[in-house]
Amino acid sequence: MNTRLDQLIQGQLDGTLNRGEIAELNQFLKNDPAHADRFAEAALLHHSLQSGFRSGTLITRNTHAIANGSGRKPLLSIIKPALPWALAAAAALAAIITLRPSPTPEGTPLAAVEKQNTGFAILTHTVNPSWTGNSPLQGDLLPSGPLELKSGLAQIEFFSGVSLVVEGDAALEIISPDEMRLLRGKLRAHVPPPAVGFQIHTPQGTVLDLGTEFALDVSSQNSQLHVIDGEVEWHEQNSPSQLLTQGQALQLGKNKTSPIPLNTTHFTSSSQLAKKITTQQSTRFTAWKNHSTKLSSQANILAHFSMAQLDPWKRELPSTKSPGTIIGAKVVPGRWPQKQALDFSPNGSRVRLNIPGQHQALTYSTWAKIDSLDRQFNALFLTDNYGLGEPHWQLLADGRLFFSVGLGKGKLHHIFHSPPVWNHTKTEQWLHLVTTYDVESRTCTHYLNGEQISQESAPSEKGVSSLVINSAQIGNWGLPTREEPDFAVRNLNGRLDEFTIFNSALSSQEVQSLYLSGKP
Repeated sequence: MNTRLDQLIQGQLDGTLNRGEIAELNQFLKNDPAHADRFAEAALLHHSLQSGFRSGTLITRNTHAIANGSGRKPLLSIIKPALPWALAAAAALAAIITLRPSPTPEGTPLAAVEKQNTGFAILTHTVNPSWTGNSPLQGDLLPSGPLELKSGLAQIEFFSGVSLVVEGDAALEIISPDEMRLLRGKLRAHVPPPAVGFQIHTPQGTVLDLGTEFALDVSSQNSQLHVIDGEVEWHEQNSPSQLLTQGQALQLGKNKTSPIPLNTTHFTSSSQLAKKITTQQSTRFTAWKNHSTKLSSQANILAHFSMAQLDPWKRELPSTKSPGTIIGAKVVPGRWPQKQALDFSPNGSRVRLNIPGQHQALTYSTWAKIDSLDRQFNALFLTDNYGLGEPHWQLLADGRLFFSVGLGKGKLHHIFHSPPVWNHTKTEQWLHLVTTYDVESRTCTHYLNGEQISQESAPSEKGVSSLVINSAQIGNWGLPTREEPDFAVRNLNGRLDEFTIFNSALSSQEVQSLYLSGKP
């Protein structure tokens, strides 16, 4: 029996090892597969005893500690320091534990009672990104698979706690919350204590993190590994591993490695990324502001609510034509820090306005950031009534855009649906929603983020001679009366930033231009 190995294993299971002792345990596991098996057996016994105590199948006197969860550790956090040498033993251990049935609520399966997500990381920030193939948006969950950033910067946060700043041109592959592959390009990684054991595979070898901040520059010829803080282990095929500490760096060639000076300026840090984001936001806001000024003066504008410089205590919503009145809605941050939006989540929230006249075509355009679609109908813009020629624009609970035009009392209107434009994974994204309608052709076209997603023409019997708006509401519908105080709950659970109504059906090119000018 190896007394020292058992001491280290027990210390790891108890969570009492320091960094040097963890490295010593790693060396034991790397040198002998039998040591890895011993580690797996001990971890299995440790996990089984904990599970037994928690479930009540084993008797313990220390009920207070168990009831409060003290000393518990997820199995992955126990195995992590042994990576990558105990992978086989850990896989066998995980397989044994997986065979044990998990208790599930009686009745409905779990998948039927709560939403499910897929992904190992989140794309949290970008600066001028250009993607090849899969083009994720800021806020998207990132599942396993390849990503290719041709240019720009991207911050990726793994669920394990690892945060990366990736610089294009870069090609990478996400494998799990604890593992990825960098085929080319530069990245800077911050790995907090809960994420120790994070691995990045490169064509030259594997970086195993021991709690650190490090950077990689991978190319087809020579690559570099820089340890900015903490420690990493470098594992090259058919070569002994190397422990690198703060301030050390390696040139990773095809045939050999060699020390080089640390160069942190070669990589973008999170603080530098934040400054670039601030500069980008300021530039984008200025460009939008100039475009917004020109847009307000166009002849085909019926109303343009820029939602810039709103005062929370003033309830008028300015517009060059047809100003609105804010009821209930809160002034909140918009697409950029320099401007505002309106949050329609509070009960009864809406903007009231009146647009007179008859129109042969209309275009509705807005930027929306949606928290949830928890009503059957979620209002974007609806007339107070639903008479002949009166249009209604809203979102359905399943995420589809809904547009229809009233045909008069007793007549069934035609509904123009889009494919879903929103689901629960898009709560952090600003979406550009546009719908156009032309009276003569009875054609409705829906757009999402500058791209046409559906187009449909209604039958001739579902047409009208003109469109009329008059009294209407943004973000809600239903005006209670003394005789009928109840009204449908349709206020949008989210915020709108910039709302524009045109008395023409914009072309695809015009919609694309509108999107690009307002894209945050």
